[in-house]
Amino acid sequence: MSGLSEELTENELLEYIMRVKKELPGIQVGYVDAYYEFEKRPNITDACDVILANCYPFWEGCHIDYSLVYMKDMYHRAKRAGNGKKVIISEAGWPSQGQVFHGAKPSFINAVTYFINAQQWSKEEDIEMFYFSSFDEPWKIGSEGDVGAYWGLWDKDEKLKY
Repeated sequence: MSGLSEELTENELLEYIMRVKKELPGIQVGYVDAYYEFEKRPNITDACDVILANCYPFWEGCHIDYSLVYMKDMYHRAKRAGNGKKVIISEAGWPSQGQVFHGAKPSFINAVTYFINAQQWSKEEDIEMFYFSSFDEPWKIGSEGDVGAYWGLWDKDEKLKY
């Protein structure tokens, strides 16, 4: 199976990628997944024109003090797997509250720190990045534990948190 969702086989995903490329010539086609999937799935990586890598040091239990170095490593691993193809960080973020995940602690200050560090680095290195998420998503508590609801820059009532 390909990716974290395991909804498609690798061959099915490759067929979709090739179908889109055929139907939309001249348009760059990519696939979004965790950065390490591009190392594990060279056929998918080769088929993509652009690599869309999700990078979450939090979900790998990384302490906030090392999170930027860790995210840089995630990015560079996807870059190496892509053999020079453009890599866009399609998701990156840190929760503002919830349970500790190994060495990763959700908190207001850690979320702000991660956001600022990630933004400064991506600007300095000219790396495209989508920060996750704009708004807290309370419905995610069940699937991601109590941290799932608190990844937003704004709270669930659309009030800026930082």
